[in-house]
Amino acid sequence: MFSFPRLILFIFHITIISILSILHFKPLHAEPYGMAGCGLGSMVPVWKNDIGQILAATTNISFSSQTFGITSGTSNCTNDGIVKKEMAQEVFIAYNEAPLELETTKGSGERIRAMATLLGCPTHASELGKLMKENHSYLFAKSKLETEIRSKEILTRIKTQIASDKTLSLVCSH
Repeated sequence: MFSFPRLILFIFHITIISILSILHFKPLHAEPYGMAGCGLGSMVPVWKNDIGQILAATTNISFSSQTFGITSGTSNCTNDGIVKKEMAQEVFIAYNEAPLELETTKGSGERIRAMATLLGCPTHASELGKLMKENHSYLFAKSKLETEIRSKEILTRIKTQIASDKTLSLVCSH
């Protein structure tokens, strides 16, 4: 396949290219993303203007890349900040609103336990379920808001109720 001199020349070229690549290395840093949030759409550098943000948001929704990025800490989504926690809580409510509302009428269930975990109080899921059951009509009051805004509204209402509860306000980090 290769003669010995050609093999040596090939290895020499690969070595030189590797060394030059290492010497030319520039550190990568994530740029802040716009209103569309983190996700696959935030990684396209030309989508920083208003129209680009619409395209970024559409990309994030179409490929569910924002949800994946939030849960995995990729695609410009941080895995160490309050923004990620808040976004994960909102996404959870947006995708689970109907079943969560149903479980709230009972005061227990898998989604209430998941919500307790997302709010930082997984050992107090039964108390959270009881609180949500008592305030069901307030938490899930019907409105014609878009899913994203509605999930924020529901989350805000849940956190308001937690803040007014003596036990949950101490244990939930929400």
